Amino acid sequence: MSIPFAIARDLRRPKLCAGGWKLEHRTIVLTSSTEDFVEQDVQILQSPVPFLAVVKKNFAVLTKLDRWLQSAASYMAEMPVLLIDDEADQASINTKSNRPPDLTVSDEDDSDDNQAPSKINALIRSVLARTTKAAYIAYTATPFANILINPDAVDRRVGEDLFPKDFVIQLPRPDGYTGTEELFGVQAQGRDVLRTVPEEDVQALRAKRAHKMAEIVIGQHDSVPTSLSDALISFCLGGGVRNLRTGLAGKSHTMLVHVSQRTVDQERIASAIREQVELWREAERQGQRLDALFGSVWDKFKVGIDAPADDQAVIAAAIAVLRQLVILVLNSVTGENLEYDEKPGRHIVAVGGNRLSRGLTLEGLTVSYFLRTASMCDTLLQMARWYGFRRGYEDLIRIWTTDGIARWFSELALVEQSMRDSITALARAERRPDQMVIRLRAHSDLLLTARNKSGTSRAIRDSWAGEHPQTTLLPLSDPNKLQANRVLADEFLSAVPLSLKCHGGLLARDVPADFVCAFLRAYGVNEDIVAFRSDQLADWIVERASAGELIDWSVFVASPPTPREITLGGQRIGLVRRRRISSESIGILIDPRHEGVDLRGGPDAYRRESGTYDAEAMRAARPATQGLLIIYPLDAGDLGIDHTDSVIALALSLPNTSDAGSSWVVNRMVSNG
Repeated sequence: MSIPFAIARDLRRPKLCAGGWKLEHRTIVLTSSTEDFVEQDVQILQSPVPFLAVVKKNFAVLTKLDRWLQSAASYMAEMPVLLIDDEADQASINTKSNRPPDLTVSDEDDSDDNQAPSKINALIRSVLARTTKAAYIAYTATPFANILINPDAVDRRVGEDLFPKDFVIQLPRPDGYTGTEELFGVQAQGRDVLRTVPEEDVQALRAKRAHKMAEIVIGQHDSVPTSLSDALISFCLGGGVRNLRTGLAGKSHTMLVHVSQRTVDQERIASAIREQVELWREAERQGQRLDALFGSVWDKFKVGIDAPADDQAVIAAAIAVLRQLVILVLNSVTGENLEYDEKPGRHIVAVGGNRLSRGLTLEGLTVSYFLRTASMCDTLLQMARWYGFRRGYEDLIRIWTTDGIARWFSELALVEQSMRDSITALARAERRPDQMVIRLRAHSDLLLTARNKSGTSRAIRDSWAGEHPQTTLLPLSDPNKLQANRVLADEFLSAVPLSLKCHGGLLARDVPADFVCAFLRAYGVNEDIVAFRSDQLADWIVERASAGELIDWSVFVASPPTPREITLGGQRIGLVRRRRISSESIGILIDPRHEGVDLRGGPDAYRRESGTYDAEAMRAARPATQGLLIIYPLDAGDLGIDHTDSVIALALSLPNTSDAGSSWVVNRMVSNG
């Protein structure tokens, strides 16, 4: 983690000549790739060229920089400063207090650590306060904590806090990026990414002692749990496929194993992995063939993969990878490093904890074995190192995790989307963040960020204005609810005039609000769902209808062209394909184009330049009187359900309404904003 500065400016310095500073270089750099910032003669700041320093977000180093700037006060007052804060939600957030701007305080009160901001936060603010021309730009993939900073917070010694009062910009999503949406959202449908780690394997890995295997028995995985054994073999298979593909052979390839933050656990798990790998290698040396073992895993792994060769060639290439595996433990005790540049092309199994959690790029990451739990959304997202660019091997990504963590990530896709939508709305309204509430959809199980980073956030009453609630969790383990929902949808659609075929489904217009509300109240939801409480949604719709909003409804039934059809409401309906992300979750349900099926111009009027559909723009264009209910009859076979022919899932596309309340976590605007 570092803070690149533009105050401080090439390792080569200007020369002081008779006529003043001689400009030999366009920039002066005060740090190097091997040296942190060190204090020096402040007269260097008389140079008119820009300065640059890359400074660790470390208390001792930042203190040196701040002390030096203080000693250079006569040069700093009018000097423009640009401070760029990388990973700005880490260490930069004030988790303590602020000394009130009261001038009648004693020196003892002024130095009271209990009232002072947290140390790194205070130092960043102090640096910014050294000049009247300071600009602060923060970068982070998880800005929950930054958005929730109190915009009014001021400390009498270090000034204003770091709330992004002027702008929040969502950087464009680059082509080829793999993120939450691709792995856990709509785009994950049809991809065979997730593998569930059974609870007994979790407990085995967290046990105090690893089981030791006495003899070599191919086909049994006694040194490590079966799921981890399969993950290791899958990593070898992925490496084999990479080596057979054009352009990937000889490039670094990595597997992540993140089970515990305890270094003793990491050492123990790495030892068990080394033992298992050595058992396989020894078995091969003794003449035993590994083809059957690798072949059984390949039969599952190859689903959705564009294989570059026949099965036997892939398995042979995978066994060659097994012979080359390197197992590294990445923590503060071992001191081992990935050394991608020094030793390129290795197949690395990286076992670690906190060192794998933030800011570390795992090159060629294909397989992740991830059991690490967290209590905050931002922490969980930062620990998920499988996000990033995976060009040429996107189809090889596999994630072994628990059912609960998989569900968390599927819901995180909605949390992230709500944040993106709110930031987009801010830009469209041409408002600053301190002039308009930024809404973040709450997560059912996780805090958005640590409590000591979100002191000014608040939850306010239920409203779904401008939202698209959907049944990301379904009662898949409750046959009675599933069957009741199937009957309910059949009866409801029998009474709805589904007369228009369009956009891969059937559309009915002018459906009364009370009819939609009665359907929602009768629909059986998963009891753990937060994003779609059907009874609360119905109450809210009734409330808005009494104010003249949401009085006119459209109903759309998704019906893709497929040989798998059912009769629903007297119509032949094609079944929608979705897969489980966890035992009860299907990830994001809604197809973005469906939110525009009843709007003027249809979904195609809301395409981005990239060709994707802008669902947030569709909701923004929706009249306040007009709501859309979307019914998805899901193929029960794809979900492993055999007691009904379809699972009824629901989504709503809702306009911006006049109520300001919401079931969100929101930031605070400035007191006079």
